[in-house]
Amino acid sequence: AVRCLPSKSMTLIPRCYHCCNRSSRFIVILAFVFASKGGGLGGVGGVLGRYVNKGSRSAFVSAVNPSSSSTSAMSSSTENTADECSTLLPSKVTHQQDPNLWLYHVETTTSTMDEARKIVESITTDDTDANPKSFLISAASQSQGRGTTQRNWKSSQRGNALFTIGIPQSAWMVDLKKKNHGSMVPLTLLPLKIGSLVAQQIQRSLEDCVQDDKHQGMSNAAPKVTVKWPNDVLLKQSSSTQSSYEKVAGILIESAKDWFIIGIGINVGYAPDIPKEGSDYGRQATCFSQYCNATASADANDDDDDNEEYWVGVSKKLAVDIAYDLHSWLHSKPDEHLSSIDEHSGGAILDKWKSFLDWDMELVLRDTPKRERVRLTGVMADGRVIVKEVETGTTRTLVADYFL
Repeated sequence: AVRCLPSKSMTLIPRCYHCCNRSSRFIVILAFVFASKGGGLGGVGGVLGRYVNKGSRSAFVSAVNPSSSSTSAMSSSTENTADECSTLLPSKVTHQQDPNLWLYHVETTTSTMDEARKIVESITTDDTDANPKSFLISAASQSQGRGTTQRNWKSSQRGNALFTIGIPQSAWMVDLKKKNHGSMVPLTLLPLKIGSLVAQQIQRSLEDCVQDDKHQGMSNAAPKVTVKWPNDVLLKQSSSTQSSYEKVAGILIESAKDWFIIGIGINVGYAPDIPKEGSDYGRQATCFSQYCNATASADANDDDDDNEEYWVGVSKKLAVDIAYDLHSWLHSKPDEHLSSIDEHSGGAILDKWKSFLDWDMELVLRDTPKRERVRLTGVMADGRVIVKEVETGTTRTLVADYFL
């Protein structure tokens, strides 16, 4: 009964509840009904009820197990008897190309990081073969999205990519070491690896939609995708007089038990307003729709709701593609392709990240009293960066600082 509760209201119970007998299950259900009273329980249409988008934009459906119709493919694959411990989780599907990558989705939640912690809590250590090697939890909207240092990540509106990827810590600390001739890959390179994967998929998506716009007579050019150390992706627009760098994606990495949970937000359908002062101040934001909205408008026939659904579909595809890119990179076998050993080295991670770096970009230290302006001059083997102050020429090495 707990697993059949409406997904729309799942966030009313903030944590996982392990119910090991009928009476305690009843208490959880009573608590849920009490918390929901007056607010409506919503429909029991299934957690993935809105995953199907019109036409060719139903990208998520083609990414999951296609062995049955889209309706049955999205049904829960979790099987519990009445007397087993049960965890309040959204329904699960597996990725078409690798069933060891589990995919979850909720329409709304506090934060996908909160949902990821629930999933980690539900994973047993007794039967590792029954556990995922990676998982993805995405949401159409969040009420309490967060960035680094608990800064607010505005994400209550639908249309952006909001998701968390979970990977076992052993996949990086142990398995990656085996793929790298027994040499440990510094954990400090993890955010740079994620940044590269996100930047790569953003670049691909923008190029695709700009190309579609050109077929409709538009002349927009895809902006340059750049990375900002250690955890952001920016879009660069250049004019004859200056260049602007606006934020399109951010990354947050935390740990939960023996898993890393990697929160990613990508501005796809809209760019949230970023305060210019206060605790949440930061770099101004941009989004996909500012560069390739013609395709969305054409597919949606100028209907605002359909336009929103278009960007929701693009967001879901981005989440699945990035999760699969990380999953397949981590779990590929060395003999699957000749270059796999090089791809898993620290040097390869750095080279890929630096390929998206704009060395001329001027940065501002976010959390220092003077907010010094600096430029990157080097990246060390463990991911630390060397910067040079614009005003004084002083160089310093940064470990855990953040830039505007």
